[in-house]
Amino acid sequence: MYYLIFKSRTHTLNFFRLLSNYGVKANIINAPASVSSICNICISFLPQDFEKVKKMLASRNISTFIGIYKYDLVNRNRVLKKIF
Repeated sequence: MYYLIFKSRTHTLNFFRLLSNYGVKANIINAPASVSSICNICISFLPQDFEKVKKMLASRNISTFIGIYKYDLVNRNRVLKKIF
């Protein structure tokens, strides 16, 4: 699962609706604790939609965008890593 983080609850919800309209399967969930997000929610989506999500982000200038993250396994521990 990948996590799309914004500082704004409104931008999170608007981008979630946009993803849904373009057929990207996504969910609104609580933001991972290790990522500072003012609104405390984020969008989770599947790895196979990563390129589509990146293109959608690039076509819009969303000032509250923080990043796209995923969990990696490091020494049997889950570590959140920024990938975009």
